[in-house]
Amino acid sequence: MKYRLILVMVASNAIANAQDTWSGEVIFDVNPMHVRAGQWDYIPHTITYKTDGKDWCIQEEGTSFERIWFGEHEAKAYRILFHFLGHAVELEEACGAMETAVFNWGAIPCPWIADAHLGLMVEDGPVSYILEERSSRSVKRSEWRSKDFDKPKGYEPIDRAGLAALLQSLGQPQN
Repeated sequence: MKYRLILVMVASNAIANAQDTWSGEVIFDVNPMHVRAGQWDYIPHTITYKTDGKDWCIQEEGTSFERIWFGEHEAKAYRILFHFLGHAVELEEACGAMETAVFNWGAIPCPWIADAHLGLMVEDGPVSYILEERSSRSVKRSEWRSKDFDKPKGYEPIDRAGLAALLQSLGQPQN
């Protein structure tokens, strides 16, 4: 009987912890730091963050090319999908130190930084920007489709050097 009680307590604790993880969607406005938004065409105007409590997806809007970020909370890496001028590439990046910041809408994904003075911040290549929450809504885990957190097909893996070379070649005039 004692073992059954312990098993029930452990199972109840696991279910309660799983249910405490927030699932939903948050829309952020982007405020670049130290640059004007027009100086960098890849700085998004808005960001939509979606999570089912385990996986997350970040979609950028207002850039000259599409970027979608995919990851899993507590993972060691995440993926950034780039789609521009007929190219569809996937860059895998390592997570830095794990952030423990939790907002009313849940834990932040690993590419983001919680700064006590600035709030929620992203360091993106040569620029940094602050995310200001516009709206949030909870979504039941059962309402997410399985493909909401799956990488779309057709993206080719690339490393940082390959991505830099591709971007540079696209900026070169054609003879």
